[in-house]
Amino acid sequence: MVLDTTETRLNRAENDIETLRTTQSNILGHLDSYSKTLNETRDIADENRQKLVSIENRQIQMENRQMQMDDRQIQMEDRQKRMDDRQDSIERVVLENSAAIRENRIILLSLAEHAGLTIEIPGSED
Repeated sequence: MVLDTTETRLNRAENDIETLRTTQSNILGHLDSYSKTLNETRDIADENRQKLVSIENRQIQMENRQMQMDDRQIQMEDRQKRMDDRQDSIERVVLENSAAIRENRIILLSLAEHAGLTIEIPGSED
């Protein structure tokens, strides 16, 4: 009697095919999962890139604002220097005028003494 192994072979082939289908399904499931993860990663990278561009733009704005403030500071320092120079000039003129007034007073008192005049200082009660 010859054993008929056809049915056994068919069962084995069907089991092998089912195993291959299950393995293929698992592999496709993993690929879908990887694809989903890659898409999510790409979306996150795009969002981060947009945030980075926004941050870089804000940084440029802040640097420009800082340059404007630095320029304004320089202008204010220049103006302060001009004002200080003008104040110094005014103080020199006041000192020169005070010295001239003292000198004129001394001359007038000398002339009055030489002429034998008495000079009364306004506002004094001697």
